[in-house]
Amino acid sequence: MNELWEALVGPDIVVDGTVLVKHSVLIRDGRIQGIVPIAQLPAEVSIRDLGPGILTAGLVDIHTHGAAGHGYNGAEIAQNRQALETMLSAGITTVLPTLATAPIDDMTRSLAALETLRNSAGLPRVPGAHLEGPYFSIAQRGAQDPNSLRDPVDGSIDRLLDQADIIRMISFAPELPGAVALTEKLVALGIVAAAGHSDGRESDLLACQNAGLSHVIHVFSGQSTTVRKGPWRHPGMLEATLASEGLTVEMIADGKHLPPALMKIAQRCLTGRLCIVSDSTPGAGLPDGSRYSMGAMDYVVEDGVGMTMDRSSFGGSTTLVTAMLPIAIETLGIGLAEAVAMVTSVPAAAARLQDVGRIAPGFHADFALFNSDLRLRSVALAGQWQDDLRPW
Repeated sequence: MNELWEALVGPDIVVDGTVLVKHSVLIRDGRIQGIVPIAQLPAEVSIRDLGPGILTAGLVDIHTHGAAGHGYNGAEIAQNRQALETMLSAGITTVLPTLATAPIDDMTRSLAALETLRNSAGLPRVPGAHLEGPYFSIAQRGAQDPNSLRDPVDGSIDRLLDQADIIRMISFAPELPGAVALTEKLVALGIVAAAGHSDGRESDLLACQNAGLSHVIHVFSGQSTTVRKGPWRHPGMLEATLASEGLTVEMIADGKHLPPALMKIAQRCLTGRLCIVSDSTPGAGLPDGSRYSMGAMDYVVEDGVGMTMDRSSFGGSTTLVTAMLPIAIETLGIGLAEAVAMVTSVPAAAARLQDVGRIAPGFHADFALFNSDLRLRSVALAGQWQDDLRPW
């Protein structure tokens, strides 16, 4: 062992469902080498004392449209950079920048702009984009632009998939014509197929799951529920999600989108497969009354959450996952380690990311350092600690 090895000591360390005390994380060349008791550290290793607190893997957000006035739909590289810088300053070290439904030409331009920043220094890791649309149900569109919704069979998917290398996930309604074929096409390309904004039934979700669909976006939001045909009850997308096996599922834990009872139902049904996403918008971090846009749609921040201008639907959240972590612990009554997994390892698994989201040997040395009250203190990317933090 030589001077290139560094041992992080001081805070409690959240590792795979448990919290370790009096342990150290060994890192070298931007990667984690191991977790060992402090008493067993070799004498020649370099020590970095982080002081007391809580050390987690860097946070992972697989569904975020932007923050601090900047979003990803605008196809503007400078805005993309500023949104991503905000994410990193909030302890989020891996991001799937998410595009809302928009005209296909606009979405392709947005993808090209994101590609230019994919491996930029000083920004979070960007394994790829998440396309939230345009293949959604009009009845469950929520705040998505109704004028840009499409069916998978109209040929437009091929134009989007011309940029498949920058796409990590596409969410769509499983009941639409061609949804099963779309699932198969995405899976063959290594793109995560996800269900969302759907007015379908249980059979629609199962058909796509059998074809390789593996994820469901924002549970309770944009999902059909049980319908009756005579005496018979037919589960909708919500009930199919809660009863599912093997699917990972998102929840927006901002304390606005879902009341505590619904958050608890999701957690009890989907423990170990439920991840927290921000669904944050350019409105994240802006005061009430601020306006922002995604694609052709305008929104306003009101009562600490995004709203459509007619106040008929939420327009994404204005909270980052960093601030959702303590909300989840308090609302769900769960332990620190389980909550941390919901913003690290579970979303990483949902997006099929191999070396982020855990403090484990071989993984990137990406960390979030919190005080005991879960206020973010610092963040590291590839073992390099950042100084520019924001109070999320």
